[in-house]
Amino acid sequence: MTIILFIAASLDGYIAGPDDDLSWLFTDADYGFSDFYAGVDTLIMGRGTYEVIRSFPEWPYEDTRTIVVSRSCDVEVDTPETELYCKDLPGLIEYLAEEKCNRVWLVGGGELVRSFLKQGLLDEITVSMHPILLGTGVRLFPGGFQQTMLLLKDTQVFEGGLVQLNYHVMPPDDESFE
Repeated sequence: MTIILFIAASLDGYIAGPDDDLSWLFTDADYGFSDFYAGVDTLIMGRGTYEVIRSFPEWPYEDTRTIVVSRSCDVEVDTPETELYCKDLPGLIEYLAEEKCNRVWLVGGGELVRSFLKQGLLDEITVSMHPILLGTGVRLFPGGFQQTMLLLKDTQVFEGGLVQLNYHVMPPDDESFE
């Protein structure tokens, strides 16, 4: 099983603008998202991200299993193929492995990404850097996790100025950087 953070960010490191504004994201092209999404069998997202996406006119992940992670078990989950998980993250990974999940997309947000990094549960990171400076908003990596080495797998530069960076997350004890 591979856990992948596939996320867009502004050049100054924000995944959403003020008031969770996402209007600046992927406005001119797909940037490989459809191909990526076609290979995903499960989504994991934090409660805050779930609430933002749930406010959209339509639920965009209707046919894909979605797990909403929350510290509280009192969160209402009412979208198709969606379940709530309110236990520890290693237990979630174990559960997904037992369910034979193959490619899992860690949708966000920042707090959940930090928790996955902190516990060494992330395998790959793909960041689509949009050519925009937001100045404020929700940070891509809010900090609070150990130094994490990344191995660049490839990059793509798109005509509109977006740069996509694909990394393998190195295990904490990997000595290939020494």
